[in-house]
Amino acid sequence: MGKVAVKIKLMPSDISINLEEIRYQAEKIMPDYAKIVRHEIIPVAFGLNALLLTIIMPDQSPDEVVEKLEKIEGVESLEVEEVGLI
Repeated sequence: MGKVAVKIKLMPSDISINLEEIRYQAEKIMPDYAKIVRHEIIPVAFGLNALLLTIIMPDQSPDEVVEKLEKIEGVESLEVEEVGLI
């Protein structure tokens, strides 16, 4: 079984949410088989930023990772932007 890189964009529930804290929480709750290898804060609109995570994991459904990330306090929504074999 190969590995994939999954890019997930997390939107905060409010402009005042600390995205570095969300990244820290995401690293703490990642399953053992998944690892955040890159994070980026990207502007969206009117001062609102999003957190873009790149996660390396086995070639399987990212549903468990997505469910864990959705439970982080301050995350309004998230979107799997890209999945690619590495």
